[in-house]
Amino acid sequence: MWLVLAGVLLVSCGNKKGFHIEGTLDGGAGKQIRLDLVMTNHLKTVDSTVLDDKGHFVLSGDLEQPTFGILREPGNKMFMVILHPGDRIKVTGSYDDLEKDHSVQGSEDTQLFEAFRTYLQQNIDKLEALNKTYQDSLHSPNIGAITKDLRDRSLAIIDDQKKYTEQFISDHSSSLASLLALYQQIAPGMYIMDPMEDFSVYEEVDSSLNALYPESDPVMTFHSQVAELRSRKRQQEIENQLLGIGKVPPDIALPDPQGDTLRLSSLRGKVVLLDFWASWCSPCRQESSNLVRNYEKYHKKGFEIFQVSLDRTKDAWVKGIEADHLGQWYHVSDLGYWQSAVVKLYHIQGIPDNFLLDRDGRIIAKNLRGQALGDKLAEIFGE
Repeated sequence: MWLVLAGVLLVSCGNKKGFHIEGTLDGGAGKQIRLDLVMTNHLKTVDSTVLDDKGHFVLSGDLEQPTFGILREPGNKMFMVILHPGDRIKVTGSYDDLEKDHSVQGSEDTQLFEAFRTYLQQNIDKLEALNKTYQDSLHSPNIGAITKDLRDRSLAIIDDQKKYTEQFISDHSSSLASLLALYQQIAPGMYIMDPMEDFSVYEEVDSSLNALYPESDPVMTFHSQVAELRSRKRQQEIENQLLGIGKVPPDIALPDPQGDTLRLSSLRGKVVLLDFWASWCSPCRQESSNLVRNYEKYHKKGFEIFQVSLDRTKDAWVKGIEADHLGQWYHVSDLGYWQSAVVKLYHIQGIPDNFLLDRDGRIIAKNLRGQALGDKLAEIFGE
């Protein structure tokens, strides 16, 4: 009796940890499909099979914690499922259009995410239609009015998707579907949610999922990312206290190429571009001609540049100034490279980096490059 009971318990435990995916895909007879699980730093193939002559397949495996699975064919058409231990999932669809043409039953989280994706795709289609209208209207005499209308309508669609996403996450913060929703794009490179601006939403999902599934690989990875975001958020708040719009930034007193100490604060009364650069920085050097052009245009109206170099040697620093014809304005450096005192003082993460200061020494803009710098100076001084 005890042996029989022990056997039943072992079978039950095994079934609970196992998952089973069964499906039929049109056009898939004799073709291959596989299932990858999303681990902390890699994808792990847990099962693969060849569909029978009716397009039927079965995939299975063991699972300790909820995670994301990716069903894919060799050409890398794929879609994602959210797997929990014990799931019994049924899939139907088209093998040749696996990404768009599939249906999933038996996984509530996956069905939630599919509903989210359907709504998102509708908005993506609307934006693509507006873009086509714009392309078709490029030669219209009313292109200005058309562009404004299309921009307003595009922003309304993006705003609608943002509100939908926030509500979806609020309603389903304990579902792994919300974790996927956080990282969706409404256009290439355009994420719906911003980790810094929407940090409270990220915290909400992290809190809910970490309480439920602290040992799940994607949840652990996300928990680490949120901890890093929290640190960046605190750093940003500190920076804004010192370097936010309207703040007077810390003074800088460093030697110029001749060895004389120059102070940033000595330029009060002028509009000053405080610019951080280095001769070894290619993007900085590419910006040099723009600085020269704007300096020559607005200097007599009260524009000045105070340029701080992160160079390592005086020779490289001076040669960079001469080669790019930057000698018209102020230059300082302690030649400390990334150990320079200004890096910590101004929380510099990369260069080029700059701050535009008004005549009272207060920050009025940050990271102005290219046309953005010229536009801001035109706004201040007029053309």
